[in-house]
Amino acid sequence: MGGIVDHAVIGDVTLYLGDMREVLPELGRMRADCVVSDPPYPLTSGGNATEVMGGLFSQDVYDNSGDLMPSVPWHHMGGPIFRACADDADCYIMANDKNVWAAHAAFTGAGFAFHNLLVWDKIRATRNRWYMKNCEFTLYLFKGLAAPQGIADCGSKQLFTLNAARTSGHKTEKPVALMQHYIANSCPPGGLVLDPFAGSGSTLLAAAALGRRAVGIELERKWFDVACARLESALCVGAELGYGSV
Repeated sequence: MGGIVDHAVIGDVTLYLGDMREVLPELGRMRADCVVSDPPYPLTSGGNATEVMGGLFSQDVYDNSGDLMPSVPWHHMGGPIFRACADDADCYIMANDKNVWAAHAAFTGAGFAFHNLLVWDKIRATRNRWYMKNCEFTLYLFKGLAAPQGIADCGSKQLFTLNAARTSGHKTEKPVALMQHYIANSCPPGGLVLDPFAGSGSTLLAAAALGRRAVGIELERKWFDVACARLESALCVGAELGYGSV
């Protein structure tokens, strides 16, 4: 299969190495119950200010080109992901403030409907002269019919506050707890979670911890290997505790 460079099956999680635009069509009608993903996207480029940004955007890490990592245009994502979903499915797509509108247009244009705009308050802030940035955003979308009962925990609020340490070394690693929050609310027990931009595997770890099946796709070999190692480590810990799975 041309789009799939490599793959690994770890417990109830299958992770593919390749470009999601090529891999998803090869997987046939997957029928994912829930999509939870943090796609890579171009960042702001240009400008000549110095000593402004820190952390992920400090000058020794980010060259201000707009390309922190390989990315897929928003309008290339929505269609393949929409077709990979079950007839009725929820979809969570993360973006920053400057990309959320393009992401909304791309995914609603592909057939998804919009439920809500969710916010992750990271507590820690990236330095910025025009209000420091401490939030990321999640488009909560759906395909088909919205569940009449709503999400599993209807007391959940738009704002999710968590100061989470990065553990994998990935530049844009998302906390497993945040992904668990989305999955627990929108994917039934035993259901299938899809992450077409798996990165270091946070969504896959969250799905496995909740007893959901998962499929992930990652473009870069380095992060494919890191995600596999994290899953294998979690699986071993689960087995040692007597659960037999994560």
